[in-house]
Amino acid sequence: MTTDETTTTDTTTITDATTIADATTRNAPKLPSPELYVEVTQFYARQMHRMDGDDFGGFAATFVAGAEFRLAGGTVLTGPEAIEAGARAAAGRFDGAQPRHWFDMMTVEEADDGTVSTSYYATVTVTSAQGAVLVEPTCFVRDTLVRVSGVLRSRSRVIERDDLVVHARTQG
Repeated sequence: MTTDETTTTDTTTITDATTIADATTRNAPKLPSPELYVEVTQFYARQMHRMDGDDFGGFAATFVAGAEFRLAGGTVLTGPEAIEAGARAAAGRFDGAQPRHWFDMMTVEEADDGTVSTSYYATVTVTSAQGAVLVEPTCFVRDTLVRVSGVLRSRSRVIERDDLVVHARTQG
């Protein structure tokens, strides 16, 4: 479309490139403040440092009472105690190797009530004593964060493993 052309969308008439850009971003989510984005990324860094450091109680303490944690297979853990037990049990699969959780491509959206919704890609690497590195299946994660006494805590987490999603999609 050239700037000389006119297009009508719903109730807006688009007549130039600037208006086109405005129309395509009008319904885009509001960007988080830089302070909120840094706060969220620091929250996740501290949370995963606890997990990867075998501090399962500290990891679970980053979730609110009644929090729901939906694992990739569909199991739902409810509350910090169940989340701690689940994290401790899951770490057994590493057989002494060192896991590292990596989060990237994160979106952060804050609602008017202060609730923060995030989504991100997650990868877990596991390094053996011999230096071999295993990359586990990648995941897409959606979280809801809330403030408790001014500090971010997880209210819900939903993990979707990419290989399971692809398998389900290709099976019909």
